[in-house]
Amino acid sequence: MPAPGAGLPDENKGPEILGASVTVTTIALITVIVRLVVRSRIVRKLGTDDYAMVIAMLLSLGGLAVIIGQVLYGAGRHAAYLDPQVNSLGLKWNFAGQVIYMWALPAVKMSVGFCLLRIAPNKTYRRILQGVMIFTMAYTFVCFMTLLLQCRNLAVLWDLTIETTCWPVSTLQGLSYASCAVNIFTDLFFAVLPIPMLWNVQINARTRYTLICIMSLGIFACAAGMVKSAYISNYGKTGDFLWDSANLTIWYSVECNVGIVAASLPCLKPLFKRILETSLGYGSSRKKDSYKLRDQSHGSARRGSKHLDSRSPRQAKARNLVNISTLGGNTSEESILSQQQPHAITKTTVVTIDRAKSDTGHGGSEWPAIGFRGQRFDDRLQTTSEDR
Repeated sequence: MPAPGAGLPDENKGPEILGASVTVTTIALITVIVRLVVRSRIVRKLGTDDYAMVIAMLLSLGGLAVIIGQVLYGAGRHAAYLDPQVNSLGLKWNFAGQVIYMWALPAVKMSVGFCLLRIAPNKTYRRILQGVMIFTMAYTFVCFMTLLLQCRNLAVLWDLTIETTCWPVSTLQGLSYASCAVNIFTDLFFAVLPIPMLWNVQINARTRYTLICIMSLGIFACAAGMVKSAYISNYGKTGDFLWDSANLTIWYSVECNVGIVAASLPCLKPLFKRILETSLGYGSSRKKDSYKLRDQSHGSARRGSKHLDSRSPRQAKARNLVNISTLGGNTSEESILSQQQPHAITKTTVVTIDRAKSDTGHGGSEWPAIGFRGQRFDDRLQTTSEDR
């Protein structure tokens, strides 16, 4: 019996596989590195979503290493032009790649899920997110077990001299289609969910639409999954597995790394904001105003400090408000934001502290009122807290 691919031209798709995989993986790696720098240096807090993304990126790098091994051992070529031992090693690398990318994809989804959990406005959204996340991991485990149990002796997948029984190719293709459908559904779910979540948040329309667009970039990963599903019918069609799986290998890598990039871009918002403020001159102006406010506030607090301790509980409460608002190390806006719930999208609006009148025998004297205005929207993508 002639080897698969006999009589066909000796073509080589290896360079295409390697070029596409190296390109998308490199872009994803750069994006994740920048994400970690932003979270650790600007936001100064790494969250569960960041750790999940690191796991996904490590798996993607492992997948790239496996793809390099595949190409070195015949991926993208017909078996008829390969030494049997080389073909066997190529098939072994191919199987390893399937396992790695099978787990890399849900790791990306877990990162997105943890990020959305942090900004979910109510319990309903949190429960839906948690349910989909659990379903994704459970389904991935089922797919992993089907991959391991498809043959009585799994070594037959790379050693064609072994005689054993396996599931029909049509069954494997059906399972692959089902897996693609689930991946597309979950990608679409995580891409679309931010729309209703953020739609009723009390922020200006431009900020709302920007956040929705950035957080919906997972649609591109969904599109990559759809393209990948179109090549499933070719796998095992002629028994020339390294040739048949060339396009699938490319799109496994593209789907995973596009998902990594799409899930990481929302976390770069503080960096983009800082760059924009620097380039347009907003940052220095706001910082200058903040220093001015802080200096004035400190002066007012010092002038009244000698009398505050002897005042009534109502005035002591007012004093606490002043301290919270004006004596923090950051601007007044940041002081207020630190008092909010750690898992909410917060909009800072005009806040004024009125004068407090003494009723303890000091002649009805008043101590200075302190007022300030906040105009900054801080979302939970910028101020990471512990995930719920």
